Amino acid sequence: MLGRAAVTLKEADKILREAIIQFNRRNFDEAKAALSQVLDVDPTNPEANYYLGLIYAKNDNHKKAVIYLKSIVDMDVNFLFTQQCRMILGYIYYKNMEFKRAEREFLEVMKSNLNILQVNAALSAIYYKLGDKEKAIQFAEKAFERDPYNLNAKNSYGYLLCEYDLDVPKGLEMLREVVRVNPTNAAYIDSLGWAYYKKGDIKAAIASLKRALSMSNGNEEIKEHYDIVLGKK
Repeated sequence: MLGRAAVTLKEADKILREAIIQFNRRNFDEAKAALSQVLDVDPTNPEANYYLGLIYAKNDNHKKAVIYLKSIVDMDVNFLFTQQCRMILGYIYYKNMEFKRAEREFLEVMKSNLNILQVNAALSAIYYKLGDKEKAIQFAEKAFERDPYNLNAKNSYGYLLCEYDLDVPKGLEMLREVVRVNPTNAAYIDSLGWAYYKKGDIKAAIASLKRALSMSNGNEEIKEHYDIVLGKK
């Protein structure tokens, strides 16, 4: 039985272009097979490693995603790929509760001056999880100042103003504005409910959190907020 003919570098480039097309069409299995062919010929190809990393990240196979994405960071052959991979690695580490590793990746991206709003928002979330109140609010404020109309940034900043009792009236008003713009986002309504709780308006807090819990199909964090507020009714 004859083995499969070896793919040349020129053919690999053509296969790579087709793999990217399949990726953009969300045909991830076809894309993965083609990208693997490319890496058989050119193991350090940054695009092939990048797209394979994305596919594994989308499939929540974080261990394999990290291998491919980190290889690009270690090679450092393409500035934009490197920074994008650091961003994705940061989100993966955050999701896996590896907060110090996530912090390291986002701080490195910050040096590049790219994705400033997203980096500030991510660092705020990381420091919140690490219990560093000063840095959490600092980076949330920076993200909000970067784009005051960004609802995620406004929600995060308003929530922390209330959570840390820094300026509950201001935070509550910000969160009201966020929910007025997007009244169907469970996370925003949860933030508003928690702000009402911090203000001492238990009735309004319960109403908002009950609505958020229903919309989120029982999200654990929202349920925790709801249970705490119910205990104060």
